[in-house]
Amino acid sequence: MALLATVTGFATFGVAARAFALTVQRRPIVSGFVGYGISATAFGGLGYLVYGIEQRQNKLLKERKEALTANRERRLVAQDA
Repeated sequence: MALLATVTGFATFGVAARAFALTVQRRPIVSGFVGYGISATAFGGLGYLVYGIEQRQNKLLKERKEALTANRERRLVAQDA
């Protein structure tokens, strides 16, 4: 579900950015539906990449936390002995 939400959120932002760009250019917002599709696809792809990066970082953080916890436990056992 999180992947779908991330990609959809980024795609929605892309559509909003396209609408804002057309507004700044004082062009009709409904012109150029192909541009909306390209923008949604590009930002959706970016969202997919961000989701993958986030998952890899969470995995690395989990592994690092486990290593630090194991080191702490070994150090406490060594102090008690």
